[in-house]
Amino acid sequence: MRKTRIVLLFLGLWVTQACLARELAVITDKTNSSSSVSSTDLLKLLKTDTPKWPDGKKITIFLPDPSSADGQLVLLKIYKLTPDDVKALLASHKANILTVDSDENVMKAVAEHPGSIGFVNVYSINSAVKVLKIDGKLPFEQGYLFHGN
Repeated sequence: MRKTRIVLLFLGLWVTQACLARELAVITDKTNSSSSVSSTDLLKLLKTDTPKWPDGKKITIFLPDPSSADGQLVLLKIYKLTPDDVKALLASHKANILTVDSDENVMKAVAEHPGSIGFVNVYSINSAVKVLKIDGKLPFEQGYLFHGN
């Protein structure tokens, strides 16, 4: 019985690590004049009460479902929040932080809302959105904010 528990625990940890090993990309709509942002500026944009691009355009943030591995990764890496704090964040920022249930729906929402930002698995990206360079890097490049997670 104890060996079974250890094996199940190991498998659970392995599955969790495999889920977290996904490569994420920060995307925006194709009309956005910004194509690159520093990680420091991205964090500032995502943490302000009324986030705006340097040109003054309002940012709507589309997050993956907080219960998903990608959603948890974004919330931990960007906002450094525990699951309990997530509800308070989302409730207090209903107008500019929205959760979406799939990468496909994040991309659709970002494409339809000028100035928006979203987070998706790199393998889900299509031509409807633009990938933002973070610190001059694209996904899969060493130093990209969500590389090798």
